[in-house]
Amino acid sequence: MENYNNFYEESKKYLNNDSEKIQDRKRNKKILSLCGWFLSIIFVVISIIQVILFVLSKKYFISFYESDWFELTLTAVSILGVGLPLAFILMKKIPDSEKGEVKKLSLGEFVKYFLICYAAMFYTNLITLFINNIISYFTGSEVVNPLEEVILGSNAFIIILYATILGPIAEELIFRKLLLDKLRRFGDLPAILLTSIAFGLFHMNLSQALYATAVGAVMAYVTVKTNTIRYSILIHIMVNFIGSGLAPLVLYSGDMKIIILISLVIQVIVAAGTAFFIINIKKIKFTKAAIPLVKKSDYILNSGTIVFIILCMFMIVESVL
Repeated sequence: MENYNNFYEESKKYLNNDSEKIQDRKRNKKILSLCGWFLSIIFVVISIIQVILFVLSKKYFISFYESDWFELTLTAVSILGVGLPLAFILMKKIPDSEKGEVKKLSLGEFVKYFLICYAAMFYTNLITLFINNIISYFTGSEVVNPLEEVILGSNAFIIILYATILGPIAEELIFRKLLLDKLRRFGDLPAILLTSIAFGLFHMNLSQALYATAVGAVMAYVTVKTNTIRYSILIHIMVNFIGSGLAPLVLYSGDMKIIILISLVIQVIVAAGTAFFIINIKKIKFTKAAIPLVKKSDYILNSGTIVFIILCMFMIVESVL
């Protein structure tokens, strides 16, 4: 009888533990789903605000609508004025993950991560151009990069202010602060992959999706290792300044000597970043979650993530067609 009671108590304990694991998995899967839903809501609201402002500007503020700072200003107002505050409101509903103390990077380490980040962007951009050329070949129409069109047709001051300063800060706060803080409970690697892929998809066009994912992964890794977004913000600003600020200004100048010089500098940056990545690849380490919080399939197979992916893919396909 005593053996039976012991067996009963152990069985009861096992069933209770199993039930707790199921409940924990449901709660954690809900966190993943909420993140997807919130990103979807943020994008939809930003898009609606942009449409409203576009229509109102075209009808009542013609001079603003026809100005060379209209499109970037429209983007800045909708993202900074609506998208970022909404992200803070929505993400506040999800508890933050635990993280360690803030770690400082030396100047050398910071430069290393910047070089690696820029190299990652350079190579993935080449892949994107290759894919775009293939699509253009079979469809007979050129795949347009909306960012390139906006930058080339916008006011230089607005480009520097938003594309290289305010935009990167807003994106880092949303993806490497709010979203990453919620997902770090699942371990470094899942958090880095999920936030970087979400960051790439959130750009909603093929020309930016791949390289945004790559730089997002590097910046998420830096954030996870230092427990602060100050370094990812600075890296993001520097990368965007070269691509969105410096490059257009150089092209506008038409000075071949300056163009050649900047091209050589970029080649050196890419070469150095490649070398640093190869040398340090074995040193990359990820902290795992103490226990598996969800099944691998849960990262994708939840309602919020599925809706977010469908929304993004629809916009990406539409941008190509």
